[in-house]
Amino acid sequence: MQEVEWQLDAVDLRPVERWLQSRQAVSTPERNGGAPTLAAQASPEIAYRPETPRAIADTYFDTADWCLHRAGLTLRLRTENGAHAVTLKTTEAAVDGLRARTEIQDRLPSADLEALLQSESRAGAWVRALAGSQPLHPLFTLHSNRQPYSILVDGKHAGEIDLDDTLIPMPETRDPVRLKRVEVEVPADNVEVLRPFLEDLRAACRLIPGTTSKFEAGLLAHGLMPQPQPELGPTGVFATQTIGELAFAILRRQFQAFLQNEPGTRVGEDPEALHDMRVAARRMRAAMALFSPALPARAERLRQELRWIGGALGEVRDTDIQLERLASWAREAEEAEVTSLRTLSVVLEKRRQRARTRLLRALDSRRYQLLVQRYTLMLQRGPLRRSMNSRTPALALLPEMIAAHHARVIKQGERIDSRSSPETYHRLRIRCKRLRYAVEFSREVYGPPAEGFVAVMVSMQDLLGMHQDAYVAVASLEELLQGEARRLPPRALFLMGQISQRYMQEAARLRKRYPKTFRQIQGKPWTRLQQVMEKRRPAAWPEAARPEAAAPPEPQGG
Repeated sequence: MQEVEWQLDAVDLRPVERWLQSRQAVSTPERNGGAPTLAAQASPEIAYRPETPRAIADTYFDTADWCLHRAGLTLRLRTENGAHAVTLKTTEAAVDGLRARTEIQDRLPSADLEALLQSESRAGAWVRALAGSQPLHPLFTLHSNRQPYSILVDGKHAGEIDLDDTLIPMPETRDPVRLKRVEVEVPADNVEVLRPFLEDLRAACRLIPGTTSKFEAGLLAHGLMPQPQPELGPTGVFATQTIGELAFAILRRQFQAFLQNEPGTRVGEDPEALHDMRVAARRMRAAMALFSPALPARAERLRQELRWIGGALGEVRDTDIQLERLASWAREAEEAEVTSLRTLSVVLEKRRQRARTRLLRALDSRRYQLLVQRYTLMLQRGPLRRSMNSRTPALALLPEMIAAHHARVIKQGERIDSRSSPETYHRLRIRCKRLRYAVEFSREVYGPPAEGFVAVMVSMQDLLGMHQDAYVAVASLEELLQGEARRLPPRALFLMGQISQRYMQEAARLRKRYPKTFRQIQGKPWTRLQQVMEKRRPAAWPEAARPEAAAPPEPQGG
């Protein structure tokens, strides 16, 4: 549900009541038509009708490490007239008093949040995924006396204005905090049409756009400070940096992306969050391999831990890709095939749920907590100060580092033809990925030539990625066939064979495209990048003095 509302602070709510009563509706509104859309109406008739006053108690919850707040959510338990409901709400900032937030609401049989955690509701699933094994703790409670008014547009209900007199109870030694607020909730389609009427209300009653939500006001009143993401250090990339400074700037960027996508990965409703978290883990591993001589010794252990969590992420991602592919085929298939595709989708969805269970278990583990803590500490400490490998100018080493990866790609790629094994293509894909990342890490240093060569590598990597996805899908279907053959109808089994054949045909088409795509890696974009790398190399840096970081060894373990 999308909640769109103005939040306006008032010194006194009585002038607002008088203003609304002066425009009070006389007749009973029609509700059967729903909220009207006003965009096509030149001059709608606006009136307001008072509703029954309400007494509301709102208690907010989070874990000890503020996992919900860090995910951009608040969790509220509302008690009203003996009924209980929970709301998960996003925390977007107000713009001139207007907030647009996504919320999920669920009823509860009691005020015990254990019922939420045990339920199969959407809110319960989100909270379980985000909090993991951590218990929820109450933060504070707000008590509001609310006088609601219906907004009537041409006699139809089009929103609500709530006059809230809110009390924030404090410990016994301190007086309670009072908050008087006018909240105007309307459908998103009606915001611009109703805005002039709200401006009249603001001006007539001297209302001020609210800069803090009630939740934020409660935090301030109680002196609660949600735990922020730790400060990792500078993330800017500059031509004047040492190789160690460049390495740590890149690692900090990717680690921030990794952590920022964890909440969405845990919830599991947006496949892109998991994809982005997995890509960030891959980029960190690639950067740690590329810059390994300039990093502390403990970095290699952390790189292996990233490989572990990346494997858990990849298991879910592989099923996401297969489900997306089945969905696209279902949109073009005949009715008989659609039924079988849906059967396969159900089987794959069960597999995805099992993989997600393993992923959430990994994210909740002590091992993952130690990975985050140790990686954070390494980034905060920064580059090695006494190591020549770390203190060397980046522009002196990047040409050899990038050229070493390019040479490995060319050597591997020239051995490949249409008869090469899928494993050979996959090994080239890994090398292409490392080369692409090496250039991407330095494109702010080398500018358009780096961008041009990255575009070439993206084309090559996309081709090899789709080729690998096809073989992974075939292997997965064969595994499904072995485990589910007795439970699948004959039509579904027949379709699985057809799908496998379709994947293999796609892989064959990709192999035909490979030679032309591969030749581009040695073309003009690479030549232009080489020229700019040599041009910007420090002239006073003799080749004999370059440390071993110039040509990093082939990383082990992918």
